[in-house]
Amino acid sequence: MRAPLPWPATLIVAAIALALPFMLGNRTMDAMSTSLLLLTSGAFLAALAALWPGRHALPGPDRAWLVFAGVFTALILLQVAPVPALAAAFGPYPEALWSHPEFAPRHWSPDVGATLRGWAAFVALFTVAWIAYSLPAGQRNVLWLLLAASAVFQAVYGIGAHAMGSDTILGIWERNNPGSVHGSFSNRNLFAAYLALLWPLAVAVWWIRDMPLLDRRSKEIKIAGSLITSAIIGAALLGSASRLGSTAGLLGMVIALVLWSRHWRVLRGAPVWPAYLALGAGLLAAAWYGLLPLAERLLQTGLHDGRFEIFGLMLTEFPLAWWVHGVGLGGFEAAFKQIQPGHIGQWWDYAHNDLLQWLVEMGVIGAALLVAVAIALIRAARPSTERIALYAGLAALALVSLADFSWHIPATQVVLAMYIGTLLRSAAGGGRRKGDGGIKT
Repeated sequence: MRAPLPWPATLIVAAIALALPFMLGNRTMDAMSTSLLLLTSGAFLAALAALWPGRHALPGPDRAWLVFAGVFTALILLQVAPVPALAAAFGPYPEALWSHPEFAPRHWSPDVGATLRGWAAFVALFTVAWIAYSLPAGQRNVLWLLLAASAVFQAVYGIGAHAMGSDTILGIWERNNPGSVHGSFSNRNLFAAYLALLWPLAVAVWWIRDMPLLDRRSKEIKIAGSLITSAIIGAALLGSASRLGSTAGLLGMVIALVLWSRHWRVLRGAPVWPAYLALGAGLLAAAWYGLLPLAERLLQTGLHDGRFEIFGLMLTEFPLAWWVHGVGLGGFEAAFKQIQPGHIGQWWDYAHNDLLQWLVEMGVIGAALLVAVAIALIRAARPSTERIALYAGLAALALVSLADFSWHIPATQVVLAMYIGTLLRSAAGGGRRKGDGGIKT
């Protein structure tokens, strides 16, 4: 008798992932707060559905997961604890403020609210990753199919709105980049990062075994579907004129092709030429739609970009101690204000380099947690059509993280959590499960 499937938790996670992209049309504090509320409340409901005793329950997180969460949470507790000694030892406060008669720092973190919001997001994403880790292959396939559909919708809506000259997003918010394609996202860079993350998966869903609605289609329909899907997403991605996002998307597809080509014998010995055609279709559609804006922006790329100055200031002006113990999760904005030169007039709430921001906010312990996840991913690595698509998307977002802040955006975070949770499954833990097969012909 087959074990019951955890449909309630799966559908709740799917609803979160599908809803979040529609809440970032206007990246304001209200929109971001609402997105975080949806992410955390949805993850809480998903956890209840997954752990509730009965036929749909999933096994709880194992020791390694709990240790990781415990170390992270303990560090956050220290950062928000009202202990003046911790504030004096680790807080990123300038010396002049300590002599102020009305200033008495009590917290390590200079922005306790931001730190607690970051911890809440971590708990939600940890929950989503654990559910993805625990789901059987058939349930994950439902998530992948819905995410691929989300990417196609974003691309179609973005191209359509741009072609019609629409000056709003969904008739609600003004478009920040009306000359570019950016779907329901507030700007083209966030939109491009989302598509770069999902482009390889949107091609792979046509070839993953036991994929709902698609598995029993003929080979001709699968080839046509993957070509059309890739063409739509490729045209929208490169039509966004996002330099980093477009580069990351192409890199992700190239990595997917290299891995598919190298492991084609393991992937049930099937040829991978449909994937090459899919990339070609995407590039052809993008060229037909028009690459001039992207080409013009690429020609303008140089070290004069403001974000490179921010990176330099962080590396040269931030005290070494901050990199060792961290300034507190979400504390970058307050710390950077101390060294921000007068000619930089923008409000830098993100460093536009997620890796540097993580390291300066979380210090050596944060770096160790990051290394622990990387080691776990490497130890669990093995080829399959599903996993290769996830590796490629993760590599694309790793590139984006070096010069943008998409890893801080809930719509992207929840997809990354699903990817990482799935990729942490080891061969010993899952074996060669039904649904992990390769490209079929």
